Amino acid sequence: MADILRDQDAAHGGFGRAPKFPPSAVLEGLLRHHERTGSAKALAAGERTCAAMARGGIYDQLAGGFARYSVDPFWVVPHFEKMLYDNALLVRAYAHLARRTGAPLARRIASETADFMIAELGADGLLASSLDADADGSEGLTYVWTPGELRAALGDDEGAWAASLFGVTTDGTFERGASVLQLSTDPDDDRFERVRAT
Repeated sequence: MADILRDQDAAHGGFGRAPKFPPSAVLEGLLRHHERTGSAKALAAGERTCAAMARGGIYDQLAGGFARYSVDPFWVVPHFEKMLYDNALLVRAYAHLARRTGAPLARRIASETADFMIAELGADGLLASSLDADADGSEGLTYVWTPGELRAALGDDEGAWAASLFGVTTDGTFERGASVLQLSTDPDDDRFERVRAT
């Protein structure tokens, strides 16, 4: 356990350098170690990584579910492919964290990720193994936004609010001035769910 904790990125969550893959087995190990020993360091490392991934661009802030990996050390820009096995293992890790700590973020992410798998990967009682990173020949096309696209979809007021909430800027975090959606905090009002649905 000491080697794992030494390898953690204490500033940004996760372990090692970019690219960063969701460490579902490590998260489970940290949580089980905390349950057995009471290790606050193991729990903190698991909580930090789970929060960083859930708040970052590797997590689909609109439809739920995790992308394959982050190309940067900050969990901002993912490789946009979504794999069934990653999401299934991460549902378990987030549910375990929610059970252990009662954290609302962990509970929400576990639920939304399970819903994503059923809604987006399920068909006729079966599950597809993945969603492609490309749409219409462009990587991430359906996951990135510009401030103008948000205003066009939501109107000026809601679009500006959504851009601020999700960290969408004119410079962008991805290609051609588009931003991958991130969510630094959960808002307390119904506006969030209304904007996500729209």
